Amino acid sequence: MDNQFKYKDDGLSEDHIKQICRFSDRLYVKGEYQRMKGYIQFKIWHKRQMDKRDALIELNCKKLII
Repeated sequence: MDNQFKYKDDGLSEDHIKQICRFSDRLYVKGEYQRMKGYIQFKIWHKRQMDKRDALIELNCKKLII
C-alpha cells in the first residue's frame, strides 16, 4: 500500500481561480481553493486506503474461518 499522500496540482493560476469564484458567486480568498482541493484529495486517498485495509482484514478473516 502507498502510505504517502501526494497532492496533485490541477494547474490553475490564481487568475483562473478568481474567475471561477466570480462566476460561481463565491467569495475569493487567496489559498482557500488550493486548501480545499488538497483536503478533498486527501479524504479520497484516505478512504481508498481504509477500503484496501478493510478488504485485507475481511480476506484474512475468511481464510481463518475456512
